[in-house]
Amino acid sequence: MIPECPLAGDTRSRTRFLHSPAAEPSQGRSVSGLLSEIKTTINNEPFTDHYTIIPGKELGRGKFAVVRKCVEKCTGHEYAAKFMRKRRKGQDCRMEIIHEIAVLELATVSPRVVNLHQVYEMTSEMVLVLEL
Repeated sequence: MIPECPLAGDTRSRTRFLHSPAAEPSQGRSVSGLLSEIKTTINNEPFTDHYTIIPGKELGRGKFAVVRKCVEKCTGHEYAAKFMRKRRKGQDCRMEIIHEIAVLELATVSPRVVNLHQVYEMTSEMVLVLEL
């Protein structure tokens, strides 16, 4: 059911945002408005040195990323590895990936969002290791 539109004369139902401090760039944000500061260490070691990708266990596929099931070699724990290309349509998208990492870090307190375990960076892609 679609709620009815408020009456034109009813000013209580409309909110105007003249100036919002949250809309201004703050620490940790780049000029584009993306979060740019992260706490997670980005590993430059080969992802396959620490994880085994389970063949045939693709969990999802999008326009710029593929999610595969993997197992941490030292513990045997299963994780989801999100392989994200750093270049999309000829443009460097590393800052968008950093923004996604920052958002995941901010959401660690929420039980409804998967936790970020580790991050690996290779030449052409970044891998976000997420809990299942």
